[in-house]
Amino acid sequence: MSEDFDFNIDLNTVEDTGGSFEPMPEGVYELQAESFEQKVSKAGNTYISVQYRVTGENYNNRVVWENFTVTGANPTVAISRIKAWYIATGRGPDELNLTRESMAEMMGQGFLARIGIEKSEQYGDKNKIDSFLAPKMTQAMPRTETVAESTPTQDVPTATGNAIPNWD
Repeated sequence: MSEDFDFNIDLNTVEDTGGSFEPMPEGVYELQAESFEQKVSKAGNTYISVQYRVTGENYNNRVVWENFTVTGANPTVAISRIKAWYIATGRGPDELNLTRESMAEMMGQGFLARIGIEKSEQYGDKNKIDSFLAPKMTQAMPRTETVAESTPTQDVPTATGNAIPNWD
């Protein structure tokens, strides 16, 4: 380096946080999407790469990534997962039209997801989103009293076990 520098930081006073890159334990976490990018795979399929950040108390600021392949032989799974993510942010399923603008609107929206661990000897274990959790209703629906209207009764013969004579 051409310039001298002195940050004047005493590293003896810095707590060792471990810097572990081990996956978070499986469980439910609060997340929000931070960024997305449209890319093309080597096979020529379009996919959306999304970066999520943990926002809850446990493992705050940890990052989880997911790729959604939206073109190709079978994009149904990825598109249904995007829909589940959209619903998890509190929106209705009929509000989604997948566009760059709708993806941008999902950035920064908090949601809950079940996080699992994907095992890989080649690349090392990593966290993945197993499922996006739909928000629970925070307010109970008011109970409505319904009064059954009185219906006229009808005399119906009861079964006696006796044989019915022929109709002839």
